[in-house]
Amino acid sequence: MKKLLIIAQPSSKWFLHQILSTYKKTSKSFWDEVEVLDLYKKKNFQPYLEFEDMKALWEDPNREKFQNLISWADELVFIFPVWWGNMPAIMKNFIDTNFAAGFAYKFQKGTPIPKKLLKWKTAKIFTTCDWFSIMYNNIFSPMYIEGYLKNFILWVFWIKVTDYTLISKMRKKTNKEKEKILETIKIDLEAENMKWWFKKKIKSIIK
Repeated sequence: MKKLLIIAQPSSKWFLHQILSTYKKTSKSFWDEVEVLDLYKKKNFQPYLEFEDMKALWEDPNREKFQNLISWADELVFIFPVWWGNMPAIMKNFIDTNFAAGFAYKFQKGTPIPKKLLKWKTAKIFTTCDWFSIMYNNIFSPMYIEGYLKNFILWVFWIKVTDYTLISKMRKKTNKEKEKILETIKIDLEAENMKWWFKKKIKSIIK
C-alpha cells in the first residue's frame, strides 16, 4: 500500500500539520512507502493553470513529478482547511493542473462521460473549519464539500473516497480535544493498516 499525503496548509503550526504527522508516523509503522507533498513548499510551486490550446499545456517541471507520484500511489490523502466554503485555491490548482486530460481521464466520442484512467485508487480527506459541520455536511447545502469532491472531481478519475473527516469549530477546540482527535485518527488507521498487513502476508504465503 503506497500512500501519498497531500497537504495544503501554509502554517506548520496549525492542527492540520499535526494530523499529517500522526497519519505519516502511524502509516510508516506498517508501510515504508509513504510520501508527503506539501503544496506550500517553494520547491512544489506550480503557477495557476493557463493555456490557449488545452492539448498543449505550458511546460511545468513539477507536473511530471506530481503525476508520477499520483500514479505511484495506491491511496491519496488530501489534507486541507475549508476556506470560503471550499478547498484552498492552491489545492484546486493542484487538481486542475495535474489531473489533466490524457493523464487522469480521456474524452470519448458520443458520450459526456470520460474514460477513467486512474482506476482502483482510493482517497481519504481530512479537513477543518471554524463553522458548524452541518453547513458543509448537509446534502442540501451549496457548500456540500464531501459530495463535491466525491462526485464532481475524484469520481471522474475512478478514485474511490473511503473516508471523509470534517473537524468543525476548530477555534474553540482545546488541546485535550485535539489530542483526542489525533488519537482517534491513529487508532482507526492502525486498525485499517492491520487489515492490509494481514492481506499482504496471506498473499505472500499463497505465492
